[in-house]
Amino acid sequence: MDCFTSPCASLSTGAANTYLSLLMNYLSISQCALSPPEMWPADYGDYAIRKGFDTYDFIIVGAGSAGCVLANRLTEDGSTKVLLLEAGGDPPIESAIPRLFFSLQRPPYDWDYHVERSDSYSLLQAKGDFWPRGKMLGGSSSLNAMYYVRGVPDDYNNWEALGNPTWGFANVLEYFKKSEQNHNPEIADAFGGYYHSTTGPMSVELFGSNDSVSYLVTQAAQELGFEFIPDFNADKHIGFTFSQATVKSGVRESAATAFLLPAMNRPNLHVVKHAHVNRVIIDSNGVVTGVQMNLRGQEMEAFAIKEVILSAGVINSPQILMLSGIGPAPHLQQMGLPVISNVQAGQNLQDHPIVPIVIKLNKSTAVPVAASDIMQAFFQYLATHTGYFATTGSMETLGYVNVNDPLAVYPDIQYYHIAFQRGQSQEILALYRTVGYIDELAQAAALEIETANMLIVAVAHLAPRSIGEILLRSAEPAEKPRIFANYLSNELDTVDFVKAIRLYLRFLKTEIFTANEAELLVIPIPQCDILGFDTDEYWACYAHFMITTVYHPCGTCKMGPDSDPGSVVDYRLRVKGTTGLRVIDASIMPRIPRGNLNAPTIMIAEKGSDFVKQDWSLPQ
Repeated sequence: MDCFTSPCASLSTGAANTYLSLLMNYLSISQCALSPPEMWPADYGDYAIRKGFDTYDFIIVGAGSAGCVLANRLTEDGSTKVLLLEAGGDPPIESAIPRLFFSLQRPPYDWDYHVERSDSYSLLQAKGDFWPRGKMLGGSSSLNAMYYVRGVPDDYNNWEALGNPTWGFANVLEYFKKSEQNHNPEIADAFGGYYHSTTGPMSVELFGSNDSVSYLVTQAAQELGFEFIPDFNADKHIGFTFSQATVKSGVRESAATAFLLPAMNRPNLHVVKHAHVNRVIIDSNGVVTGVQMNLRGQEMEAFAIKEVILSAGVINSPQILMLSGIGPAPHLQQMGLPVISNVQAGQNLQDHPIVPIVIKLNKSTAVPVAASDIMQAFFQYLATHTGYFATTGSMETLGYVNVNDPLAVYPDIQYYHIAFQRGQSQEILALYRTVGYIDELAQAAALEIETANMLIVAVAHLAPRSIGEILLRSAEPAEKPRIFANYLSNELDTVDFVKAIRLYLRFLKTEIFTANEAELLVIPIPQCDILGFDTDEYWACYAHFMITTVYHPCGTCKMGPDSDPGSVVDYRLRVKGTTGLRVIDASIMPRIPRGNLNAPTIMIAEKGSDFVKQDWSLPQ
C-alpha cells in the first residue's frame, strides 16, 4: 500500500504504522468473512468429471429460492440421495451487504437476460428491458432487494378456485410460516402468532433504517388519508408500510444461507456448481430418467431413480422443458424438436412492471454526500454489520393502493421509494445503467442530483392484465430464449398507470412534501411532450417509454387442472404428459400474487417438497 511507502510513514515511531496495518488486516478479514469459500458447499463437480455421477433418488435443477429449500427438505431423510445442480457458483461478498444489491445484476452472478426489443414499450432501453436473474447459489434470493412480502389471501384463494386443490390461503399460510423465523415480536406475536412463525430456518426482520425519506413518505401518506400498516403480511393491505426483509442482523439471508448451508454437510447431498442443464433425459412415452448437462465444457449425464425436479426459474425451466420436447407443439416443430408432451410451457408470462417518476427534494438545503461519511459507514458495517450499508434505506418504504376501487381491501398498485442524497451522481448513473436506460437519461439524472436530493418513486402494477411469453431462439441450449414481456398490451394497464401516477402527484402538494421543496423532475421525451405535459395522453405515452420490470416474472409453467388447456403442471406440480418430472419454482404460478415473489417461491418449494415426500412415502 502507498501509505506504508509514503514520507508520512517514516514519521511514525512504528507503533502507529503497526496499528494501521492491524486495522487494515482486520477490515480485510471482516470483509472476506462475509462470503469465504469455506462457507459454501463443496463442489462435487470435479469428482463427477473424473469418476462420473452416482445414481440419485432426486435431481434438482437450480439452487435458487426453490432449489435450496428442496435440497434441504428432501435430504432430511438420510436414506434419500439428492443431486443439486447450479449453473453459477458461490455468491460474492457484495451479496451479503444489503446496500450493494444493485451491484450484483451483471454476469457472472446474473444470467444477463434482455426482453426482445419492442416498438410499444420500454422504448428508452437500447437493448430491450433488462431482466436480472440470479446465477449463483441462492439464485435471485442472493441478488434481490430482500423484501419479504407474501401477497394477499385472495391471490391464493384464486389459485384454488382455478382448479388447484390445497392452494388456498388457509393451506399455504402454514408453508409460509414453516420457513419463517421472524425476529420482530410486535409482528410475530400479533394476532396470537396466526400470521407468523419464529421457529423456521429463514431469518425475517425489519431493516429499521430510520431513513428520513421514509418518514417523509409515510407522513405525507397519512396527510392524504392513507393508514400506516405495521404488517402488510397480516390482515390489512391498503396503506403504507415498512417492509419486512430476509436479513439477519444486517446481513442478507438468502435461500442458500437459510436452507442450503444447514444441509451442505449431509452425505446424501451432492452440490455441483457451474453445471448448465440442457435438457431432461426423456423417452417417447414421457418417462424422465435424468438430465443432460454441460459441466465446465464437458457434456455429461446424471440419472434419477425417482424424479427430476426443475427449479431453474421462470425463464430457464420452460426453456429446459421445450428443449426436451415438452412445450407448444407448433413452436417445437418450428425449432426442429420432437413433441413428447404438447403443453403450453413458456406461455402465461406475467410480471409486475414499473413506471418510475422522479422527484427533487430540498434544493436549497440539501447537503452533498461526503466521501468520508461513506467510508466511515462502510467501516461501521464491516465492524458491526449496522448502519447505512446494513439497510436499503428508503426502499423499505412501500405503499399499497387501489386506483380503481376506493373501498377495496386489496391493492392493485404498489409504490417503491429509492432516495439519493445530493452529489450521489455515481450511484444514480449505476442505477440507470443497471436498469438499462439509455445513457442520455442516466446523464440527465446525474446532472440533476448535483443540485438537490432525489426520490425515485417506482409505480408498480400488481395485477396486470397483459400477458407475455418465452420462446426458444433455436434448439441450441446455449442460446438465450426470446422473452416477450408484452407490457401494456392491454390498454387498461396503461389507464391504471395514469391513475397511479396522478395519485402520487398529490403527494407533492402535501404540507410535508411542500416543506421539503418537492418538485417533479420533468424528463424530456419529445414524442410525449407534443401531447401536452400532464395530460392523460402525456402520462400514457410516458408509461410506454419508461416502463421496466420490478423483477417479478412468473407463470411460464402454469399450474392448473386438465380442463385448463394452458396448464403445464398439475396441482402437485407434476409435468403433464410425463412421468418422473416436476417443476417447483415461480413459473408454476397461475396468476401473479400482489406482492414480491421471493417469499411465495419459497412457500411453493416448502409445499412442493411435501408433495414429493407424500408421493414417495418419505418422512415429513
